[in-house]
Amino acid sequence: MPISHSEHVFNLIKSLTTVEKRNFRFYAKRIQDNENLLFLQLFDLFEKQKELDEIKLINGLNGISKSKFSNLKRHLYSQVIASLRLIHKEKRANFKVREYLDFAYILYGKGLYLQALKILSKARALADKHHLIYMQLTIIEFEKKIEGRHITRSGSSKANSLIEESENIQNNAIHLVRLSNLRIKMHAKYLENGHVKNIEETREIKSYYQEQLASINLRNLGLVERIFYVQSRVWYYYILLDFKSCMKHAIEWVNLLDENPLMIIRDKDLYMRGIHYVLTTAIHMRDFETHSTYLQKIERFRKETYGTFNTNSQIISFLYVHTARLDNIILSGNFQLADLHIPRSMRRIKKYDYKLDDHRILVLYFKFAWIYLGDGNAAKSIIYLNKIINNELKKLREDLQNYARLLQLICHYELDNINILDYLLQTYSSYFNRKKSINSFSVETLNLFHNLKSKGPSDHKEIFKKYHRIFTKVTKDKYANRALVHLDMLSWLESKVKGISLKDVIQSRS
Repeated sequence: MPISHSEHVFNLIKSLTTVEKRNFRFYAKRIQDNENLLFLQLFDLFEKQKELDEIKLINGLNGISKSKFSNLKRHLYSQVIASLRLIHKEKRANFKVREYLDFAYILYGKGLYLQALKILSKARALADKHHLIYMQLTIIEFEKKIEGRHITRSGSSKANSLIEESENIQNNAIHLVRLSNLRIKMHAKYLENGHVKNIEETREIKSYYQEQLASINLRNLGLVERIFYVQSRVWYYYILLDFKSCMKHAIEWVNLLDENPLMIIRDKDLYMRGIHYVLTTAIHMRDFETHSTYLQKIERFRKETYGTFNTNSQIISFLYVHTARLDNIILSGNFQLADLHIPRSMRRIKKYDYKLDDHRILVLYFKFAWIYLGDGNAAKSIIYLNKIINNELKKLREDLQNYARLLQLICHYELDNINILDYLLQTYSSYFNRKKSINSFSVETLNLFHNLKSKGPSDHKEIFKKYHRIFTKVTKDKYANRALVHLDMLSWLESKVKGISLKDVIQSRS
């Protein structure tokens, strides 16, 4: 439905590429009337604005009435969408299949049944080629309608063939819906509760997943159904903290698409998402080799196909590639690359600012902070930590807020800001006491800094040794050691015990 909200129209026009803008003007000028001239004029006014200003838009149209202005925005919005459809219909198979269906309906309405069936045959072949199951079902139902109502000289064998095909596709569609539901349910479970925190939660998730899987026939799955099934497995094992199994299925996800390149052309985001989960599990497993291999894979894919990306794919590729680059620095300890990669990421954040979820930006800020700490620049690290701590997002992941506060204690210790450290310990102790989800990792980190504050510098090395032993025990608890993936206290403590840099500690392990 056409939209009249100025902000929506503004954002749509700002999302257009130079080619799309040129195509829109060419498309619009085919209609030569006064209203057309007005909506083109409004288009130009929107395009020139850096920030939305409705008063200037109305004044630019010679004080047009509010009701007419609203109608004009609707008209402009619908025409921009129509022009975009013309550009993209040759690029996307589903657009082309819908166009074939439209043609078939027109031909059928004119009584040209055989011509309609011929067009539907083309549509079905294209839908089958690109695994568009729901569209295949629509096409076959239309063919059955024509065959059932008119004499097409196709014979009874055609009708039987259509019945058999529709039943097969219907079964595939049922499994597709169930598997799609399953992957979404597992994703929702993670968003709701995160990783399992104890044996009871582990049992609950296993029972829930098996119960959901019971109604699904996993034999003879089509490509899309197999992908959905593998996605559900990725989330299942990710929630269970079984990162080895999670990585196995994430790699299977990527391999399924590598074996079916048409699916990658159809859904590049799905392909990048699969690689992203391989990279994510590699971080949890501290598997630098696998992480580097798949970072190169997504970098290569992005470079080779970026020219075909729409805006959404550009944003997704930025998030996945830049996150993976930062994680690779963290895994390898190559913190000296901070000033090479972080400014690049900041430029992209500014470019896509109004389209990015704030939470994703703050996750990147946390990675910036850790990398700058590793590079010996705790002051820069604090700048990004303050952006997280002072953020008022209600839906921000609580663990990220917790880690940011703990990392800030490390940074101020590195800067020898003992007075600030004393104040922060009082503030953060109150903050954590209000939290129901405080864990042993947070408690021990606070205890560490209380000990450091109360003792002189000469005693600090022994304190670091003590807490290095404490955090070593944490690594043996799978429900607690995930905190070390985000905040590697063990490596920092080791650097203090040995009197070497964080970079040297991490690189000595590779």
